[in-house]
Amino acid sequence: MKAVSGARGESALKRDLGPFLATFIVVNAIIGTGIFKTPATVARQAGSLPAALFVWIAGGLISLAGALSLAELAASMPRTGGIYEILRRGYGPGVAFLVGWTKLVLLIPSAVGSFARLAAEATTSLLGLAPDPEREGRVAALFLVASIVANLFGVRQSAVQQAVITFAKYLGVLLIGVLGCLLSARAGVDSLPLAHPLPYATEPTALGIFGAMVSVMWAYEGWADLSSLGGEVREPGRTLPRALVAGTCLIVAVYLFAVAGYANILGLEGLRRSGTGGEMAATNLATLTLGPGGRRAVAALVLISCVGGCMSTLLTAPRLLIPLATDGLFPRVLGTVSSRGVPWVAVILGGFLGLLFVSFRSFEQLTDAFVFGFYPFYGAAVAALFVLRRREPDLPRPFRVPFYPITPIVFVLGALAVLLGSLGDADENALFSLLLVSVGIPIYFVWSKVSARRLSSLNPNQPQ
Repeated sequence: MKAVSGARGESALKRDLGPFLATFIVVNAIIGTGIFKTPATVARQAGSLPAALFVWIAGGLISLAGALSLAELAASMPRTGGIYEILRRGYGPGVAFLVGWTKLVLLIPSAVGSFARLAAEATTSLLGLAPDPEREGRVAALFLVASIVANLFGVRQSAVQQAVITFAKYLGVLLIGVLGCLLSARAGVDSLPLAHPLPYATEPTALGIFGAMVSVMWAYEGWADLSSLGGEVREPGRTLPRALVAGTCLIVAVYLFAVAGYANILGLEGLRRSGTGGEMAATNLATLTLGPGGRRAVAALVLISCVGGCMSTLLTAPRLLIPLATDGLFPRVLGTVSSRGVPWVAVILGGFLGLLFVSFRSFEQLTDAFVFGFYPFYGAAVAALFVLRRREPDLPRPFRVPFYPITPIVFVLGALAVLLGSLGDADENALFSLLLVSVGIPIYFVWSKVSARRLSSLNPNQPQ
């Protein structure tokens, strides 16, 4: 793909996104696999239906607090890369390098891998085939390749494609709420298939609530992704805050509606029985209300959602690598931008690493790796709001977070709760994630010495 002469990097990006498409990107980034798979896990960990509902509401409020806080930072520093620029300005190039490293080697592969894997499973269900991990691995690879190609045509073209998918996804989740809240079950939850039930909490506990919060925050994850397109949004001071907040509010509303539907039809026992060798909670709800056709409809919805999630990840996440390459923290080739304004090297590399991950990691391992790997950076980015308000009081702030400092404090505390939940259920998967992130520390010191002359020209406290 031919690059722009003399503008191979960050300056070749185009501000093609208005508020409408930007809001759709936020919605598309959030609706992936979580709302279909995690309600069962949350019910088993929370210990009661009221506790499970509390976790979903708390997760929505925490995500909204994060979106409001990030809206101020993104509007003040509308540079491509989003969280990278916030962390660089707040804490220096070392932390900024680490978020880019984590994004490249852990977060992009685990996100696109989980979407592609579940899309392959949904395809198997939709076609009425018997599960076959080897065949599903090949199908997942095809979905990943298709998502890579779709993201090489430019940010506006990718956003328009995803807007269509997003509309279908949002209506689908809304339909789950309608089915659950307005229809009656044709049979009891005892009719649901159950192969081998897992142990579950019999009453709410702090450890169980924290563990459930991890699953809920995976379902809400994606609200921050638009900030990675800060350099490609028109009128970023107005568009970024409006799209971040509007998109997150739309998701919180439809998710809580869907969860109410799950609770009404499946109840605590039906949710606990879902996804433990049987079907997802969404599939069971549709089967009980619509019959066998409901199962196929949910499989189609999950397929659409996973394809959209995979495309959204490859649209937003590789953009974070562009400013790292521009600032000399990553090899320049990773910031190469095509004539269509696409960081094509980063997109292809992210998709390729996803292919590697999907071949040897399960869906649960992929999602746990994402939550465990990135929430420390989310918390640090929002905490940078306090640092930058003190250090750069004259920084233009087109949007100011309401109820400061309560709003960012709510998110930081929520991020800590997510990390506690991850640590409470830490296993070899968490150690794998921690190891990958930690490897970036010595790599940064080696790379910083190699490119010391360029790094010395960077002032982490001043805008580019």
